[in-house]
Amino acid sequence: MGQINLSELVENYFNAYETTERGALEELLSDDFRFNSPVDDKINRETYFERCWPSCHDIQEYHIQNLLTDGDEVIIRYECVLKSGATFQNMEHFLFIDGKISEITVYFGFNYRDDAVINEKVKSLNKAFVTGDTDYIVENLAEDIQWNFVGEGVIEGKEAASNMLEPMRGVVAEEHTIENIIVQGNTAMIEGTMKTPSENDEEKVYAFCDVYTFDQSSDANIKKLSAYLLELTSEE
Repeated sequence: MGQINLSELVENYFNAYETTERGALEELLSDDFRFNSPVDDKINRETYFERCWPSCHDIQEYHIQNLLTDGDEVIIRYECVLKSGATFQNMEHFLFIDGKISEITVYFGFNYRDDAVINEKVKSLNKAFVTGDTDYIVENLAEDIQWNFVGEGVIEGKEAASNMLEPMRGVVAEEHTIENIIVQGNTAMIEGTMKTPSENDEEKVYAFCDVYTFDQSSDANIKKLSAYLLELTSEE
């Protein structure tokens, strides 16, 4: 590779993500660039920019822990700090041809999140909803929460969500049943039924399904929530 400093080029690659400078990254990649990961099988340059580049907006900085070069190859181990405060560790293998990055293979780091922890958190959140504990719910919302009431609209931001929840304070469901909880990584789904009093003391029964996406902070705050609610008739 002559006088080309591969370590510096790799550092420039990660710096482009930190500064969101797409042009700088485009200069580093070859025209026939390929990207591999446990969820990407030799995707091309165009697909890489569509699928991977948008993550730059979530990245605060990288901390390089090891960087090793061998001929036209570089192996790097790093910690990435997200703007949410979460961190993760990966290893990546870079292959260079004529001073351009020809191929990258990413080996994802382990998941710090225990599914059992998320499972219990979802149960606690569901309990807060059916007992009107709005303070607990608000405490567990990310500042940039996106709350989608499917078929009705989307509420964005913790303050707006807090205002929306206020009328629910202290409202307790008369009956409540959890049917299923499914957890995969930072996403969890809970479904069940509940009976609540109406304004005219008329009981109503609902089937609900809430899909949570938690951020990667130590507090595992809710970043996204899709809420499905269906009123059941007596025949159902």
